[in-house]
Amino acid sequence: MQKETSTKIIKNLFLVFIISTVLLLVSIVSSLSSITGLIDSAKWVNHTNEVLSEAENLISFLKDAETGQRGFVITKNPIFLDPYAYDKIKISFGKLKELTSDNAVQQRKLSLISPLIDDRFNQLDKVLKLSKKDGFYEVKEEEMLKGKAIMDKLRKQIAEMKTEENRLLAIRTAKLDAYTRYAPILIVLAALLSIGITIVSFLRIRRETEDRLKKQNEDEKKYDDTSIRISQMEVITQRIANGDLAARSGDNEQDEIGRVSSAINKLAISLQKSFSELEMKNWLEVHTIVISDVVRGQTDVALLANDVIKAISDILNFQVGTFYVINSSGYFSLAAQHACVNPALHLKPGEGLTGEALKNKKTILVNEIPLSHLKLTSSIGESTGGYLLLLPLFYNKNVVGIMELGFIKKPSELDLQLLENCKEALGIGINGALSYSKQQELLEITQSQSEEMKTQHNELESLNVELEAQTQQLQASEEELRVQQEELLEANTELVERSNLLQERNAVIQAKAQELALTTKYKSEFLANMSHELRTPLNSILLLSRLLSDNKLKHLSNDEVEYAKVIQNSGNGLLNLINEILDLSQIETGKMELDPEETKITEVLDGLKSLFTELAKEKGIAFNLSTAGDLPEFIRTDKMRLEQILKNLISNAIKFTAKGSVKLHVTRSAKNNNLISFSVEDTGVGIPKDKHALIFEAFQQADGSTKRKYGGTGLGLSISKQLAKLLQGEITLNSEVNKGSEFVLTLPHQMSDTVVNKTEEINHIIPVQALPNQEPVKEQENKYISATIPDNVKDDREICQPGDSIILIIEDDIPYAKSLLEFTRSRGYKAIVCVRGDEAQELANHYQPKGILLDLELPVKSGWEVMDLLKKESSTKHIPVHMMSSHHVRRQSLLKGAVDFIEKPVAIEQMDDIFKKIENVLSKDSKKVLIVEDNAKHAEALAYYLETFNIQSEIKNNVNESIDALKSDRIDCVILDMGIPANNAYEVLENFKKDAALENLPIIVFTGKSLSLAEEQRIRKYADSIVIKTAYSYQRMLDEVSLFLHVVEEKKSTQTSSSFKKLGTLDQVLEGKTVLVTDDDVRNIFSLTKALESLNLKVLAAVNGKEALQKLQEHPEINVVLLDMMMPEMDGYETAKRIRENPKWKKLPVIALTAKAMTGDREKCISAGASDYISKPVDIDQLLSLLRVWLYASIK
Repeated sequence: MQKETSTKIIKNLFLVFIISTVLLLVSIVSSLSSITGLIDSAKWVNHTNEVLSEAENLISFLKDAETGQRGFVITKNPIFLDPYAYDKIKISFGKLKELTSDNAVQQRKLSLISPLIDDRFNQLDKVLKLSKKDGFYEVKEEEMLKGKAIMDKLRKQIAEMKTEENRLLAIRTAKLDAYTRYAPILIVLAALLSIGITIVSFLRIRRETEDRLKKQNEDEKKYDDTSIRISQMEVITQRIANGDLAARSGDNEQDEIGRVSSAINKLAISLQKSFSELEMKNWLEVHTIVISDVVRGQTDVALLANDVIKAISDILNFQVGTFYVINSSGYFSLAAQHACVNPALHLKPGEGLTGEALKNKKTILVNEIPLSHLKLTSSIGESTGGYLLLLPLFYNKNVVGIMELGFIKKPSELDLQLLENCKEALGIGINGALSYSKQQELLEITQSQSEEMKTQHNELESLNVELEAQTQQLQASEEELRVQQEELLEANTELVERSNLLQERNAVIQAKAQELALTTKYKSEFLANMSHELRTPLNSILLLSRLLSDNKLKHLSNDEVEYAKVIQNSGNGLLNLINEILDLSQIETGKMELDPEETKITEVLDGLKSLFTELAKEKGIAFNLSTAGDLPEFIRTDKMRLEQILKNLISNAIKFTAKGSVKLHVTRSAKNNNLISFSVEDTGVGIPKDKHALIFEAFQQADGSTKRKYGGTGLGLSISKQLAKLLQGEITLNSEVNKGSEFVLTLPHQMSDTVVNKTEEINHIIPVQALPNQEPVKEQENKYISATIPDNVKDDREICQPGDSIILIIEDDIPYAKSLLEFTRSRGYKAIVCVRGDEAQELANHYQPKGILLDLELPVKSGWEVMDLLKKESSTKHIPVHMMSSHHVRRQSLLKGAVDFIEKPVAIEQMDDIFKKIENVLSKDSKKVLIVEDNAKHAEALAYYLETFNIQSEIKNNVNESIDALKSDRIDCVILDMGIPANNAYEVLENFKKDAALENLPIIVFTGKSLSLAEEQRIRKYADSIVIKTAYSYQRMLDEVSLFLHVVEEKKSTQTSSSFKKLGTLDQVLEGKTVLVTDDDVRNIFSLTKALESLNLKVLAAVNGKEALQKLQEHPEINVVLLDMMMPEMDGYETAKRIRENPKWKKLPVIALTAKAMTGDREKCISAGASDYISKPVDIDQLLSLLRVWLYASIK
């Protein structure tokens, strides 16, 4: 310790010496630097003064020459030409150029001055020559003006040089002042710091010397205490070594000796536990051997059972017991008992506790049987108190016996373990005894049969004589039987051969089936891997083409933007094709899901035109699209599948057409007006008639040779034909070789929603003539349109003023309309009456009523059409609408946005309730929404956004809490995420609609997954609207909520600015944030980087998990991580776990990216540590939506 303290003092002295020396060196270097800087600055200041002086000389020489020229012109006296010295100017110019050789700016100015000097002297010479002649005064004046202009330019250039030198002079002077000012200060500070360090070091060394003495005293005391504690531990260790395993040390100090004491205690506990376990194990082995010895060699079941139950009683000391063994009838018979009164002689599986144990083949321990009221029926009787153990015995998984043991005290775990260990040996012993008993019974039966055989032999001898007589008769028939037997043998041989052949064929078929199953497995793995490899480059194509088509920098032409959109459309088409390949097994089994919707024909044609026009143009063929004049605007079908079929037909037509044209013509079918025909006609190579059926087979082409001119898989037409059948249509072909081909896709105008067996659809053509004849939606609504238009009713429109409270009455029943008019006036409102549907929207826009009373059945337009128009217009959709009709359409009206619905006829007394409801909607400023969402972050972001529009929200994450909230509080609307962790989200929807009080509550489904047709149809049974999560889905959600809650547009608009300040626009949320993109594919990194940087995000990149963790350490400013889950070295799952293990990154948002959209992927990513999940190829809108959710809190 003393040596250590001395060394420390020497180190401190050495440190003081080093610091003082360094400060001295710093002072010397600073002084030298300051002096050098002063000398250098002074030199440059002098240099600048020389430049200014020489510039002044140059302009002075020029002025002298000009003055001499002017004197000569006036006086014609040559004496004035003495200052006219061109050589002096050139010398001065050369010197000036040399002085500024280190300044490129001044050199450029001198290069401009040199020709001006020459021009000036040339002009002076010219004037002098002209002045020597007579009659040229006018010319001389003009030449003088030219000279003046040149001189002005010279003055300007030289003035600029002076300005530059003055600027340099100011800089150099300031530098000189700085050196002069700071050098002394630095030297003084260094000296003061040296003195201060010396004082501090002296005080520190003195303090350490005092601490040294104090610590020395403490160490001596500590040494004495340590000696005592070591002696105590020595005693404890000796006791443990002598076998006293209960000995424990009481030393609990938290130091090295204390830890040794704790280790000794743990060793003693471990030894005590080990010895105890060893004793228990020895006890188990010894008694298991005892019971096994009892069983071994015993062949009598009764003796075996008695010996076993006696041996177990001696060991376990149970009070009562029975032993039952299985008999030939499947029941169990009593084989032995111990201290029982009248036990049951037979048991049947399933009766009582014993029977239940036999039936379930499980050991049963009944704990603490009550002494009085609880009675358990068993073979022993009715047990009252204690514990009952039922132990079934097995041989080859079959129950061969059961033991029932009664204990006063609860058997220990060791007792139960012993019985479990002996179960197998007991089962084998019982089975052996039972087998021996059966053998004895069979032996007795055999002996009895032997006696009977002897008796029968004697009887047979007597009969033999009689049989000999009959033998002669039988010989004749025997010959006949022999012939028949030979024939049967031949037939039997043939059957055996056929049977063998059939078995061989079955074996081959079985092998083929196994091979097919293996092939199917390989195909599934190949499709999954291929999907990943295709999605990775496709991700870059879609993101980069999206960036190009957005053209935010406006550096692309319209054609280039159009090309980018074509690339994006093609990429999306390829993505759909990849998804289709993944569903190939579904196509083959006919289980593909369809999504029928109202499809605009012109939209389909426009997409095809933009996709194929450039392709046809490059090949030098014409591509034309045309439609018939009588086509409907919309057809109901699956738009994606329709486009897939047409893309395949058109691409094939262009591929097989070398010259000429490809045409797509859409018309109504000539056979059936309710069918629509899409005809793709080309002037290509054509198809032989014998190949018409072949080309629709999978992987087949008209030219199947290895030298065929055109490539392709041959799968497209096969899939197209199957898709056409699923769309309830067909594809027909008309073609001749070298004359072109025409493929005609025929579909129904309105595709039926009837769910049929998809396998039947694939394997059997649906006749086109059998398609259902459906009417358009408009024709169904015609029944709500009145045929007659009544006269207008005189109302208050002439006296209405801005700010008046107005009610719009839309009713064609004149008497009823007048009564409504009078009642409205009596409530203090002014009223406008509209008797026809087509005028309602204009009146609502113009007068902006406080409420609308709307009849369903109206002239020209129905009430529902009027409702749709009112809710589509931003200026009218907030107005409360109360519908009235004699038709039973309450739910449909409420879904369209009505405040309430009352069936006609309505008594005037009921109008009070109508007006109260409208006034309640208008007066209720704050609305409340229930958000049912399992992701707390998503729910908080949505609630935060809605609050900015005075829409209060309550968040719940399970079914029961949401139902309770609806019953306990006033909720105006429900927003439901389809991912809540209940049995499923449909349970929530069904529970909402079961309650009569909640039947008409608006429900909006908010989901980030793509819904199938079946899912969407099921959801729409309960929900009023579906919103898909994208970058701008919050605005869409606000629009939907506003529709159902009648949020006034003016209130929304006035709060928009504050909402963006509070929640932030998408740009505000993302701007300046740092994103770490982790992906092993540089194409994905490039495309994601470009997409994110266009939104003012800072992007960092990593190619694997290890690099991502390193980037996080180096850049603590990272706000969010985009993490690919499939990477080399360290995959995304391991990376996410490592991130969460670091406390600094516990709350860092991590969004998982994966190319495999398989079931369970989301849960796997979340459990690994990801905050959220998105599948590749990345939809930029959905990615922006997720970024907004996880980054919005940064601007709260």
